[in-house]
Amino acid sequence: MKVTIMDVANHANVSKATVSRVINHNPKVANEIRKRVLQSIKELGYRPNAFARNLANNSSNVIGLILPDITNPYFPVIARGIEDAAHQEGFSLFISNTDNSPDIEQEYIQKMAGQQVGGIILISSILDEEKVNELCELKIPFVLCDRFLADTPFDTVSIDHYTASYEAVLHLIGNGHRKICHLSGPSLVQSAEMRRQAYSDAIQEHNLEPCIRVGEFSYESGYQLMTSILKESTPTAVFAANDLMALGAMNAIQEQNLKIPQDISVIGCDDILFAQMSTPKLSTISVPAYQIGVKAVGMLVERIKGKKSAAENLLLEHEFIQRES
Repeated sequence: MKVTIMDVANHANVSKATVSRVINHNPKVANEIRKRVLQSIKELGYRPNAFARNLANNSSNVIGLILPDITNPYFPVIARGIEDAAHQEGFSLFISNTDNSPDIEQEYIQKMAGQQVGGIILISSILDEEKVNELCELKIPFVLCDRFLADTPFDTVSIDHYTASYEAVLHLIGNGHRKICHLSGPSLVQSAEMRRQAYSDAIQEHNLEPCIRVGEFSYESGYQLMTSILKESTPTAVFAANDLMALGAMNAIQEQNLKIPQDISVIGCDDILFAQMSTPKLSTISVPAYQIGVKAVGMLVERIKGKKSAAENLLLEHEFIQRES
């Protein structure tokens, strides 16, 4: 039979409220009574209900993390940085995966809010003014991770997706490529939109013909989009919105007996581990995913402790990694 707080109160010959004050480290409890209650807790094997305690104190040592796609190797690296930093700060981590569904994302946000988490780190599938207004109404500390929205009331940590992508396309143009295709991620995902806009701007500025195919941030999508492109024409270069799409594209290219980079050059984005394991090794934009996670926790903990007022938009440095593709 489960031991209750009332059992502890009866065993220690005190009120239920006194036991609650001891559990919550109220300094007004006399030392003798505190020792007696703690001894009763030990003897009875009572385990305080952390959720109930959070409701009473309106606080929690749990941080919520909402990811768009846990199967994408990029996001577990961010999650590892968040977990390591959260543990160091004395917080536990509650992770949810949305599969890039705005409805599931909203459901998890509401559940975490209802469970009184201390704060939420959100990598949102869709981020616009309406979403920001919804988050503001919850009155919970948020950090927007790997996403950026100007004039948001929340702290954000990311890289400059636009500049990183623009530089990658310029690299291809500088190497003489004139027929460059872009494999874009989902239309509603902010980072995909920024990378697509950077590609379009660079292409337009150099009077080149755009070639954009929109898909999902997955290996399968990259393969299918590239297969479709090759049925129509043969570009000299491909800029993919992430490494998984780039790797899928490379497979499709090689199945047509085309050589990389001799026939078609390929650039990805994220620098996941598999980028170094492909043949040839994938050139890509390196994103400091682990550090994004660590910084997100630091910002959130300061917000939880009330040490911050104005929102901070932090952009970490990216790096173009030229390998073999």
